[in-house]
Amino acid sequence: MNFEVFMDEYGYSLIYIVLAFLILLVAKVIKDVLTPFKLDEQLTQKDNPALGLAVTGYFAGVIIVLLGATIGPDPEGDPSVSEILVRIGIDFAYAFGGIVALNIGRLIVDKLVLYKFSTIKEIIEDRNVGTGAVEFGAYVATALIIAGSINGQGGGVLTALGIFAIGQITLIIFSMIYQAVTKYDVHDEIEKDNVAAGVALGGGMVAMGVILLGATSGNFIGWQDSLIQFAYFAIIGFVLLAILRKATDWVLLPGTTLAVEIAKDKNIAAAWIESIVSIGMAVVIFFMFK
Repeated sequence: MNFEVFMDEYGYSLIYIVLAFLILLVAKVIKDVLTPFKLDEQLTQKDNPALGLAVTGYFAGVIIVLLGATIGPDPEGDPSVSEILVRIGIDFAYAFGGIVALNIGRLIVDKLVLYKFSTIKEIIEDRNVGTGAVEFGAYVATALIIAGSINGQGGGVLTALGIFAIGQITLIIFSMIYQAVTKYDVHDEIEKDNVAAGVALGGGMVAMGVILLGATSGNFIGWQDSLIQFAYFAIIGFVLLAILRKATDWVLLPGTTLAVEIAKDKNIAAAWIESIVSIGMAVVIFFMFK
């Protein structure tokens, strides 16, 4: 394959690879501007593992948002340079807006999910990896909602903002239900540097994000149909993820419970099991109900 043939077949894709690096750079700059600490200093000089985990979720979320903005049907025929540039510009604008929404989503989670303590203090001063794990899960879950809201045909900026807002409210409700079905105080355990408690909640949020991706992705037909589909997926997620905690106790952790392993023994292995079961079943729901 000569160079001209290669560029004809893959040139459009290469442009988006470059765009991905540019978006990551923009995301880092935005993160630096919005945080009251020096990101590079915390990650490289102070080797802060809690912030490293949170930022990992942030950059994973950025990639998810970018994919939501760019994945779609290829241009038909042989598009002109101007048509390609317009499409790239639109995708970049949606990705940029998604990054802004991702940071807003993190603030919402800090204030309305982990509201009993300062997440900045826990991550920067206490280097609390459990809090970092929750922020990781919140970033990924929020990114999945954003990706679904900007993917597909129909709708527009206002539609995407509306779906994003509904998704964030749903994540907050999920965290309340999670606390209600959990036999320990999630906030207290995370604040006491219980990494397992943070991993379990963060994993649950990722699972809920996957389910909400199924609710929001695809073409926008109208608000009535979209809200019905969203409610359908959200209820399935709430009920199933609550049941899965009990099923994990009975099937995968015989002789003990997740509550004992996470709250008493601070067993991060149990938290990983809870997380992967929840995320795995959420992926099954995503594909089976689409």
